[in-house]
Amino acid sequence: MKISKYVHSCLLVEEHGTVALIDPGNYTAQANVLDLESIAKLDYLVITHEHADHMDIPLIKKISVKFPGLQIMSNSSVKSILEKEGLIVLTGGNEDIALKEIPHEAVFGVSSPVKNVLAKVFGKLMHPGDSFQFGSSAEILALPVQAPWGHLTEAMEKAVQVKPKAVIPIHDWHWNEEARKNFFERISQYLQQHGIAFYPLEGDETIEI
Repeated sequence: MKISKYVHSCLLVEEHGTVALIDPGNYTAQANVLDLESIAKLDYLVITHEHADHMDIPLIKKISVKFPGLQIMSNSSVKSILEKEGLIVLTGGNEDIALKEIPHEAVFGVSSPVKNVLAKVFGKLMHPGDSFQFGSSAEILALPVQAPWGHLTEAMEKAVQVKPKAVIPIHDWHWNEEARKNFFERISQYLQQHGIAFYPLEGDETIEI
């Protein structure tokens, strides 16, 4: 599996010639790191929830124009928003993309969190959006490591609990470069003690697992 990270929670995942993009949000758009011209094929666009750091509408429109046969997958709330923009959104999964609604973590000052889905991509990578409300993992876990709704210790406890073979950090835009490198080194050392590989992808990097 080939995985590219484009800032924060945006991942491009390729497996056996099929390609999925997850959560292209406003931080990805602002950083201008997602070069659509360099992507030859895109089969799926998966959006875990409607917050702007996971769903940038102007960027999604550009993506849908470049790839007219694209299947967009998300929850009913995202479907309602994007259909007003003329985009078709599927709320059910298929053999490549499995979706499961799990709660968005509570955010201070917000009485009713938005809908959130966990996505399992190509049976191998799991992206939970903004949630730690899952009890098992795929082989590769895209793990939120920092957020207004969560913290690194909770993330590490979740990783050790569900024991994926590998962790890719997401939701890390709020750290500056120095902090990110420091925390990634500590995360790597900690997870290694528990037999979990850590791949410290940052703003625009690609790995194969």
